[in-house]
Amino acid sequence: MNVLDEVKKAICKIQPGIDESKIVPEARFKEDLEIDSLSKVEMALALEEALDLTLQDAELNDIKAVKQVIELIEARLNVRNAT
Repeated sequence: MNVLDEVKKAICKIQPGIDESKIVPEARFKEDLEIDSLSKVEMALALEEALDLTLQDAELNDIKAVKQVIELIEARLNVRNAT
């Protein structure tokens, strides 16, 4: 599974019409993708549903870029797969 693809799907779901080419690991949510804190929560919910995992609100508060959410999800998936 490609986590970046899942993140792109979630962002496209909450930001219809967004230029998908802008969704790269280096993209910052607020500055580059115009995703505010409410939209970030909606994105997290979409990712939780798609990937069957839980993302904590406190973790999301510190996330500023696509790369950070990818790393968080990959860590969660690695822990889940290790058990």
